[in-house]
Amino acid sequence: MQKLSVLLTTEGTYPFQKGGVSTWCHLLTSELPEVDFKIFSIVAHPYLPNRYQLAPNVTELIKVPLWGTDDPSEYSWRSPFSRVLESKFKTTNQAIARKFIPVFEDFLTGIFLTEASMDRLGQLLLKMHEYFLEYDYHKTMISEQTWEVFEKIATDDWQQQYDFSNLTLAELTEAMRLFYRFFISIQIPVPDVDITHASAAAFCGLPCVIAKLQRGTPYLLTEHGIIIREQYLNLNCSISSLFVRQFLYRLIGAVVKLNYHFADRISPVCEYNARWEKWWGIPAEKIRVIYNGADPKKFHPTPQAEKERLQVMNMGLIFPLKGQIDLIRAAVIVQEKIPNVEFRFYGKPSDEKYYQECLEVIKKHGIENTINFAGFTSEPWRAYSEADVVAMASISEGFPYALIEAMLSAATIVSTDVGGVNEALGDTGLMVQAKRPEELAAAILKLLELPPEERRAFGKRAYDRALSLFTQQKFLDEHLDSYNQLINNAKKNQKLSIKLTRISKVG
Repeated sequence: MQKLSVLLTTEGTYPFQKGGVSTWCHLLTSELPEVDFKIFSIVAHPYLPNRYQLAPNVTELIKVPLWGTDDPSEYSWRSPFSRVLESKFKTTNQAIARKFIPVFEDFLTGIFLTEASMDRLGQLLLKMHEYFLEYDYHKTMISEQTWEVFEKIATDDWQQQYDFSNLTLAELTEAMRLFYRFFISIQIPVPDVDITHASAAAFCGLPCVIAKLQRGTPYLLTEHGIIIREQYLNLNCSISSLFVRQFLYRLIGAVVKLNYHFADRISPVCEYNARWEKWWGIPAEKIRVIYNGADPKKFHPTPQAEKERLQVMNMGLIFPLKGQIDLIRAAVIVQEKIPNVEFRFYGKPSDEKYYQECLEVIKKHGIENTINFAGFTSEPWRAYSEADVVAMASISEGFPYALIEAMLSAATIVSTDVGGVNEALGDTGLMVQAKRPEELAAAILKLLELPPEERRAFGKRAYDRALSLFTQQKFLDEHLDSYNQLINNAKKNQKLSIKLTRISKVG
C-alpha cells in the first residue's frame, strides 16, 4: 500500500529555527513514519542552516528565501539554468501587459476591497502562479507597468480614505518592495501530494490554496497563534508609516481569509483560537481543535537538587511576544521581599534589540545578581522540575509547548492568561493579565512564600492534568485521523462528481 504523502508548509520556523511551531513540525514528521512529508519552508534568507535532523520520511525540503537575493532566480528551483534564461527572454513588455497586468490589477483591487470574493481572489492567485511558472518573477515585478498599476491603485485608495494626506515615493516603494518579497513563494511549483498542511494561516498557506485550486488537494490548516492579531502587535512597533502599516494589514488580512476559505479543515491548537476563527466567519463544523502534546517519557518529574537560592525559571526564545521584560520588572519587586532569589532564563535571544532592552532594564534596577540568562539547556525537563516556580510572561500565545512540558514535569506555574494557557493550566497554577509586572510579581511571591509541600501540590495537579489531556500520542493519533478523514472525504467528493457528470451526460 502506497504511503500517504503530505506537503507541510512553514514560515520562519521549521527546520531552520527553534521554537514551539518547529517543535510541533518535528514531532509530526518524525513520529508519523507511515506518512511521507515534503517540507515547503519560507525562510528569511538562503543561508540558514538546518536546526533539526530531518526524519527519513521527509522526502523533500524546499527552501524559499524571501530576502538575501536581488533576484529570486539566484536561488532558483529551475534547473538547468537555461530555463531561467528562457523565462527571462520570454518576459517582454508585451507579455507582461497582456498576461500579467490584468490579473495583477484585479488581485490588488481585491486586496484593497474588504468585501472581495475569496473565490475570485483565489482564482487570481492561481493565475499569477501559473504565469510565474512560465515567465520571470523579477522582471515582471520590477517592470514599469507593474509599478504604475500598484501606484495608481494604492494612491487612489489612500486618497479616498485620507484626502488630506499625500503618499511619498518612499512609502509606495516600501509597500511594493514588501509585496514583491512576500509573494516570492507563488513562483514555486507546488509538489503533487495527497494532502497539504499549513502551519499558519499566512503566506506559507498560499501553496496549499494553489494546490487546492489546481488539483483539488485537501488542505488542512493548523493555527498556533492568531496571525492577524500578532501582526497587528508587531507592525505597530516595527513600521512607522501609516500607509505601509495599513497596506500590510489589508494584505495579511486577505491572505488569512484565503487560507480560511480554501482550507477543508482548520485545526487550531486551542479553543481560544477557534473563537477567533468563528468570529472571522468560519463555520464550527470546519474547525477541529487538536491540542499540542509532549512525551511523558521525556518530560516527567525529577527530584529537585539542593539550591542555594529560590529559583524562578522562564523557558523560551527571548523576543517581545514572550514578555521577558515584564518578568524582569516583576523580578525587581520580588527580590525586594525575597533577596535570596534567582530568575533564570533558558533560551537564546531571537531579537537582539529586545534582548538589549532586557539588559538595560536589569542594569537600571541593579539586579544583575538576580537575573541569570542561562542559554540553551539539553535537559529542559530537569530545569522545569528543579525550579521553585516556572513563570511565563507572554503577551500572545497559542498553546505553548513550554507550558505542557512544564506541567508534565510537575512544575509549579505562574503564567499570563493569553491564548490557550487557561485551557491548558486550568486550576493547577496561577494566572495574571499580560503586561502587568506587578500582578506577575504578586503571584510569584504568593507561591514562593508557601511551604514547599503546598507549592509542589500545584505541580502534582498540573502533572495529572497534562498526562490525561496533552500527551504526544494523543496529538499524533488525532492528526493521523484528520489526514485519513480528509482523504476519504476527497474520494467521496470525487466519486460524487463523476456520478453527477455521468448523470448530466445521460440527461
